[in-house]
Amino acid sequence: MSASLSPKSAAPPAFGASATPAGGADERCQLLRSLLADAQWNCEPPVRERLHALMGHLSVAASSTETGPCESDWALLAHELERYLDFRRLRHLEARLRGCGDTDFRFTRADWHASRVAEAALEAHHRRVRDGSYVPEAVPMFRIH
Repeated sequence: MSASLSPKSAAPPAFGASATPAGGADERCQLLRSLLADAQWNCEPPVRERLHALMGHLSVAASSTETGPCESDWALLAHELERYLDFRRLRHLEARLRGCGDTDFRFTRADWHASRVAEAALEAHHRRVRDGSYVPEAVPMFRIH
């Protein structure tokens, strides 16, 4: 992946609360729709089924008496959305390097994972270069009395 080897202006988002969308429920619903419609983002079938069910729960009017999603569904949603947002970030970087649109080339979840690993290795290399030096240490002076 050439995107993972290019310098980046900011560190990749951590897999935490800061990587999830800060917008309201409508924005999260739209992002979930995007995730479910994106053919290049391959969720495991049980995960995809739970996300479709959650989408159904979110589509029901707030006045409904139906029981809402359980806490594990919300955790799954947050987990998938933060990864999907990072997937889109890396796919966009790769598309820019190729000079094409985000969906004009094959970039799968496996490619995203490989890019994350390469990006972490590049960050570790930058940290070593920044904290260290390629110049060897000075040899202590040898004196004869």
